[in-house]
Amino acid sequence: MRIGLITDIHYTENAETGADFRTAPDLLASIKFFQNRHVDFVLQLGDLIKGSNGRANEELRQILPMLKMYKGSIRHVIGNHCLAVPRKVLLQALGLQSAYYSFSEKRLRFLVLDGMDVSVLNEPETDADHTMLHSYLEQPELHDYCGAVGMRQINWMKSELMNACAKQEQVIVVCHFPLHPATTDTKHGLLWNHREVRELLGAYPAVSACIGGHYHYGGYAEENGTHFLVMPAFVNRMEHPESAWAIAEIQNKRLIITGAENNLLFDLELKKNIAP
Repeated sequence: MRIGLITDIHYTENAETGADFRTAPDLLASIKFFQNRHVDFVLQLGDLIKGSNGRANEELRQILPMLKMYKGSIRHVIGNHCLAVPRKVLLQALGLQSAYYSFSEKRLRFLVLDGMDVSVLNEPETDADHTMLHSYLEQPELHDYCGAVGMRQINWMKSELMNACAKQEQVIVVCHFPLHPATTDTKHGLLWNHREVRELLGAYPAVSACIGGHYHYGGYAEENGTHFLVMPAFVNRMEHPESAWAIAEIQNKRLIITGAENNLLFDLELKKNIAP
C-alpha cells in the first residue's frame, strides 16, 4: 500500500490579491507528485486552511478546486484551524458525514479521529463531555485551540478496535493532534486526553502506528511497539522542502516514509502479532 501524506497546508486567502499565489503552485506540485507515484489514496492530516478572520469560507472555497485536481481519493482529517468554518459547512464541503470515521484498505483499518470533538469550537454531546471540557479549560498549561476525543467517540474506537482484532486487521490511527508528548512542544500542544487515548490504543495489539500533524516540525516516538509519527507541516516547507509532503509505503511488515525529494524519513518495523 502506498499513501500520500500532507498536513497543515494553512491555505490563506489574501485580502489584496484574492488568492494565495505562494501556496497554490506548491500544492499543485504535491498533487502531481502523488499522482505520478500512483498512491492508493492521500491523507490530508488537518489545518487545510489558515482560518483567517472573516475569510475562512473563501479560503476553503479556493482550495477545494485544487484538491479536486487529484484524480483519486483524499481522506480528510479535521484540524483546529479548519473549524474557522462552521463544522456542518466544513464536513459537507469535504464530503464527510462525521469528523471521525474508519475505512479499510488491504487488511489495514484506518481510524480517523476528531481531536476537536470536545473543544471550545464544538458543543459537548454528553454530560461527561461537558464536564471534561470544563476540566481541561481550567488547566492553564493546556491550549484552548486544542481539544479532546469525547465519550461517544471513545466507545466507537473500542468497537472499531475489537472488530479489527477479530478480523486480524492491523490498525493505523490518524489524528490531527499529536498523541504522544515526545512528538510536540509546549507551544503547539497535543490532544488534551492523549494519555487516555494512548492507554486505550495500547490495550489492542492490532494498533501499529498513529500518524498526525499540528506540530509543524514533525516528531517521532515509540511506545510499547506502537509508532507515533507527526508529519512536518506543508506551510513550513521553505524550512524543510524535503518533507513538505511524503509517501508512506507499507510492505513486508514495514512502514517506510519518503519525502518530497525521495529522501528517507522513516523505516519502521510494524507489529507482527495482531491476534486479539
